Amino acid sequence: MVYKYIDIVGTSSTGIDDAINNAFKEASKTVKNIQWGEMGRVTFRLDDAQKIEYQAEVRIGFKIERGED
Repeated sequence: MVYKYIDIVGTSSTGIDDAINNAFKEASKTVKNIQWGEMGRVTFRLDDAQKIEYQAEVRIGFKIERGED
C-alpha cells in the first residue's frame, strides 16, 4: 500500500474547528480515500474592520489507488 499527503489551508470567520472542517470538506471534493489528517500551524488575519479570519494548515493523507496491471 502507498499513501500520499497534501498540505492545505482551511479558513473560517467563525473559528479554528470550522477552518479545519472546511479544509477537509473542500479536499474531499477532489481527493479520494482520505485516511487521516494532522493539524499544523494555526494563524489568523485581520481585515480593515478588525474582523478575524482563522487559518489552519492541515496535512491530509490518502491511499493511492492503482489500476489493474
